[in-house]
Amino acid sequence: MSTYRQHRDLASERFDAAERLFQEEEYHTAAHLHINAAINYHNALCQKYLKYIPSHKHHSDTGYLRELAPFIGPEFSKYQDAYEFLMAHKSGADYGVGLSMGLAEQVRRRALKIRAIAEPLL
Repeated sequence: MSTYRQHRDLASERFDAAERLFQEEEYHTAAHLHINAAINYHNALCQKYLKYIPSHKHHSDTGYLRELAPFIGPEFSKYQDAYEFLMAHKSGADYGVGLSMGLAEQVRRRALKIRAIAEPLL
């Protein structure tokens, strides 16, 4: 995807799908989509403000996040905490089976936080 708007739009679509699946009690798939939506919001921020999208092959490598701090502002620590939590659970959502409702709710709350911070900046 070439523009931050494309990433933003994909994030919104995935987030809406995740919300529908969460309401249908499809918790594992909802968590997977919530995490992917958060990544798309993150990619949009990176594309818009940093002019590049970091590789997500090593999800534990979030050292570059500080580069977004000046653009995110006072919400940065909340953003970073939420993003790091989601990346810590990405493999389980991608390759695991049957995430619990409790974990899916935690993932959802963190994804909501990412969305709430990112959307006004995009």
